[in-house]
Amino acid sequence: MNGGDLAALLGRHAARHSVPGAAIGILREGAVTTAYYGVADVTTGEPVTGETGFSPGSLTKSMVATVIAHLAQAGRLSLDDSVAMHVPELRASRWAARATLRDLLANRSGLPLRAELEFGFTGRNAGDGGALSRLASDVAAGESAGRFWSYTNVGWCLLGRAIETSTDLPWEEAMRRHLFEKAGMSGTHFSTDAHTTRRVSGHQVTTDGPVPVEALVARAYGPAGTSVVSTVTDLLRFAALHLEDSSLAALRAVQAEIAIYSWLDSWCLGWAWFDWKGAQVWGWDGVVSGERSFLRIVPERQAAVALMTNSTAGRAMYRSLFDELMKSSFDIHIPPLRLEAAFDVAGDLSRFAGVYAWPDRKIEVTATARGTLLIKSESGESEALPLGERTFLVEPENPDNPTVTFGAFDAAGRPQVLYVMLWGLPRLVRQEPRSLSA
Repeated sequence: MNGGDLAALLGRHAARHSVPGAAIGILREGAVTTAYYGVADVTTGEPVTGETGFSPGSLTKSMVATVIAHLAQAGRLSLDDSVAMHVPELRASRWAARATLRDLLANRSGLPLRAELEFGFTGRNAGDGGALSRLASDVAAGESAGRFWSYTNVGWCLLGRAIETSTDLPWEEAMRRHLFEKAGMSGTHFSTDAHTTRRVSGHQVTTDGPVPVEALVARAYGPAGTSVVSTVTDLLRFAALHLEDSSLAALRAVQAEIAIYSWLDSWCLGWAWFDWKGAQVWGWDGVVSGERSFLRIVPERQAAVALMTNSTAGRAMYRSLFDELMKSSFDIHIPPLRLEAAFDVAGDLSRFAGVYAWPDRKIEVTATARGTLLIKSESGESEALPLGERTFLVEPENPDNPTVTFGAFDAAGRPQVLYVMLWGLPRLVRQEPRSLSA
């Protein structure tokens, strides 16, 4: 696909989903093709160009995993070291003495899960060098959530703290030295840097059109995805590093066969694996304040594709665009997103009923006579329609999170975890009343 064809493809799908601005790039056997569309901000009309920065969001986690791998190769740490060994604030935490850095990379460490920790961006927005240390201290006060797979922001912030203690550098400087400079990512920087940089505004889709939203900046959550700003070309340089450095292939080894519908089919070490027909595909996505970013790597084709958008509709755009692009360019077929209810596939719905909770977040699930589930939380109630054996449709119009998924089924077929987007809430065990004897 040449530059003109790629630009036409990008423009067609961006217009279809009302995305104000986007950048796309294809890497194939060392050759790079890029295209740009629209504006960085609807209020200024500044065009998107090759120098325009977007937030890669949680693709930062894949970058953090890469630096951890480089530090392991240099003997600064081992993936099998305990978390407590490299995060001094957690030396008194039993879970951190047991869990390893590999467990953090695999999202299976059992760290404390609380909404206040995972999403406490506004309460931890100080920009000084002690931000990661203070967040780690807050984590130390919590109890382990249990050893089940769950996506987490905090776990990646703890990995950022481990980078700091292993290099004696602020994590941002360590990222520059151990990744950005090695990969030639000269257009990648941090929104917490003092100098002013050129970047897009994120946009919320509304009935009146796209509206700019304030950028999310929180240094404490930087390793989870709140501060890196990059270009689509630099994302391809990052992908090229993984294609060229055979030692990094270890990060693509599957650690958890946890399929979350519309998101991933397995989780590795900082990468997701996608069960697409035609080739083995890895990658990850970014979701942050009005921006959505995507990177897919196809090692057997020595290829990668990156897409960055400045809209909450970016995920819908990704689905339609990548379906066409991967098929035409690589003969890779992405399974269609099916959101039609299938009432005969989930079996006895009473097995899903229960309370799933963190200490500060609770969801109650009940089965209805209509063959659906009623899901009740602090934010309200919604009816969930079965799509498969473990997946239920909740918000069909939500491009990021249309479904919920159940996992960790016991011998009786009862799920022990409820996944909202990618975060797992464990099922609470109800204690049966004990009989009293005289």
